[in-house]
Amino acid sequence: MKNRELLFDIFWEVLGSILIATAIYNFAVYAEFPMTGFSGIALIFYRLFNLPVGFTTIILNIPVALLCYKLIGREFMIKSIRCMVISSLFIDYIAPAFPVYTGSRMLAAISTGVLGGMGYAMIYARKSSTGGSDFIIMACKALKPHLKLGTIAFLSDIGIILAGGIIFKDIDGIIYGMIINFLFAVMVDKTMSMLNSKKVGFVVTENGEML
Repeated sequence: MKNRELLFDIFWEVLGSILIATAIYNFAVYAEFPMTGFSGIALIFYRLFNLPVGFTTIILNIPVALLCYKLIGREFMIKSIRCMVISSLFIDYIAPAFPVYTGSRMLAAISTGVLGGMGYAMIYARKSSTGGSDFIIMACKALKPHLKLGTIAFLSDIGIILAGGIIFKDIDGIIYGMIINFLFAVMVDKTMSMLNSKKVGFVVTENGEML
C-alpha cells in the first residue's frame, strides 16, 4: 500500500512538473515575462547571466528550506526535495526538446498562468511542492490555515514580478506578469477544489434502523 501511494505521488509530481516546465520554458522564457516564485528569480538570472533555470532554482531553495523546515515538517520537505529535482530536470532537459511558442505575448501569458497553475495544484494536492516560494507559501498556510494557497501565492509573488519588470525596464511585462499571477492563483484554487472534492449523500427514511 505504501509503495502504491509513493508511485501515485510520483505520477502526479511528474504530470505537474511537465505542465510547469512547459509553462516556464516553452511559453514564459521566450516572451520574457517577469515570472512568479523562485522560478521568476531564476528567470532573472537566466536573462542576466544565462544560468540554467532549474539549477538556479535548486540553489535558491537551500537556505529557504532550512529556514522553513520546522513549520512544514519532515515528510513535506522530503516530498518537496524529490519534486523539486523532478521539476528542475524537466525545465532544463525535457522542455527544451519541445517547440517554444513565439506568438502573441497575451496568449503566452494566458498559457503560462493556466498550465503553471494546474501543474502546481496537482503537486500541492499530493501534499508536496517544488520548493522555493512554495516553502514560504506552505509555512504561511501552516500559520494561517484559513487562507487559500492561491491567495497566498498571489500576494507573495507580486514583489518578484515588480522586480523583474523594473530590472529589465518592461512595464508591459509587469502587466503580463500580474495576469499570469492572477491566472495562477485562480487555477491553483479551482484545480485543488476539483481534485479534493468529495460527494455527500443524504438518505431520508422512516426505517433508519434497517440501513
